[in-house]
Amino acid sequence: MVRRGFSFLELLVSIVVIGIVFMSVPLILTETEKSNTMSIRQEAVMAGTTTVVNILGYRWDEADTNRTLNGGFAKVCDVTDGSADLNRSDLNRRVGHFRGEYRRKFFDYTYLAIPDPQGIRPGITFATPAASLGAEAGDGSQYDDLDDFNGINSNITGGSKQDYKLNYTITTSVFYIDDGFPYDESPTPTTWSIPNSDAGQMTNIKMVKTEVTTDSGEKVVLHAFSSNIGEYKILHRTY
Repeated sequence: MVRRGFSFLELLVSIVVIGIVFMSVPLILTETEKSNTMSIRQEAVMAGTTTVVNILGYRWDEADTNRTLNGGFAKVCDVTDGSADLNRSDLNRRVGHFRGEYRRKFFDYTYLAIPDPQGIRPGITFATPAASLGAEAGDGSQYDDLDDFNGINSNITGGSKQDYKLNYTITTSVFYIDDGFPYDESPTPTTWSIPNSDAGQMTNIKMVKTEVTTDSGEKVVLHAFSSNIGEYKILHRTY
């Protein structure tokens, strides 16, 4: 009678294969966890980016929203603590600005005699003071400039029937940052530390800081910048 069974070599190979399988399981679970974490972070980045892009579509300051005062397009606002190289010079422009009538100009002081029909900021050409950044009382719930979103919290609900997998809390801060860069032919700095808080001074750069937090505590922080450069008015001809 012939008895069939495993040889010692076959048994040894089987033990090695089983060992490899058991060693691979933790690695697979670890990679799966990393993949899930990366997916959550990417989703959080997308949520924060959507918020930032939406905010950057608004006017730079409340002074730019008064169409009667600014002639129909946003002007460059005066600031109290910005770089001296960026202050107004002659003809209501910065040094080096194109002198076209509908280009990026400062507010013309002759407009100061025109009252503000909204009664919000009559005769003001300066940007909003650092301590006053936020929604203005006259705006109601209709935000119309960047810093109206300062201190705003919003929530995104996730789930199987939603666009997002998890719930996210988005906190937005808007504040001035230092604009004292070299405005000459010297090279710009190769490194620059992003400030995390408001210095309390009115400058020519506002930073939009957006923090996206998941229910599990994962946090993604995004920074965006908007400068006090006004806008141009497109020329057109009436036929």
